[in-house]
Amino acid sequence: MKFCVLGTKAGGAPLTSKHTSATALILGSETVLFDCSEGTQIQLLRSKISRPSINHIFISHLHGDHILGLLPLLTTMNGDRRTAPLHIYAPSGLEAFVRLGMSIMDALPLFPIHVHTLRTDETGEIATVKGHRISTRLLEHRIDSFGFRVEEPPHRNIDIEKVRAFGIEEGAIIGQIKREGSTTLADGRVIHFADIAQPERPPKVFVYCGDTRKCAATVFLAKDASVLLHEATFRDDMSDKAVERFHATSTQAAEVAREADVERLFLTHISVRYKSGLPILREARKVFPASFLAKELAMVEV
Repeated sequence: MKFCVLGTKAGGAPLTSKHTSATALILGSETVLFDCSEGTQIQLLRSKISRPSINHIFISHLHGDHILGLLPLLTTMNGDRRTAPLHIYAPSGLEAFVRLGMSIMDALPLFPIHVHTLRTDETGEIATVKGHRISTRLLEHRIDSFGFRVEEPPHRNIDIEKVRAFGIEEGAIIGQIKREGSTTLADGRVIHFADIAQPERPPKVFVYCGDTRKCAATVFLAKDASVLLHEATFRDDMSDKAVERFHATSTQAAEVAREADVERLFLTHISVRYKSGLPILREARKVFPASFLAKELAMVEV
């Protein structure tokens, strides 16, 4: 599991050096896209992430700096002669936006587009991608805004020393145990997968938060996450403005990470008023040392 932040800038006037919100999560051969702002296609090209690998898009909320790249992406997929279904999970209103926009542009989709409208009371799993469970929670913003949690499936590797202790040498037998859960050896011994497996490790968890103030839902969603990608629109001296605009400060993002016991926090959605994100990072690290600035196009292991 790897992620690539395609845009780290909050809304406002465009910049040539920074892009607005979109993040790609790489799950083997498939890419999950979170938000799709203006310029997302260019960033996908720069990161060498293929469009055909995207079968699921999750939209946090319907502000322009999170969705204005979606229609261009869909029309390009049309031009690619895509036939595979595309699933979009988003708040109410996104389906009308897509249908009307593509109709006006005379770009009716050549492939199935399934828009799954998120309910404000969603609390559980909404999708499974390559065995990874994706769940959501409503956060606190001026309009409905959702966060998403991606949890990898349980996985245990084979312990070679345990295999040797049972005298198993044939790879075919190991394969059978992995597929079927157990096998019976020629001498009558029954070997179960648990007998030759390493201890199960905690699953990797990636959490993406749309625009939000600090809230209990974010802490709940991010509990014990490996990586939390959280907005830090303002510095601490603008906490009043953050409350007013339903955004978070650097310290508030760090407090979420600390209260949720996450491993690493990546700060994004930073206001264009700041020429450097380093002061924001320093504020966050005072509260949560394992804080980092999200870097556009960097591919990071979860």
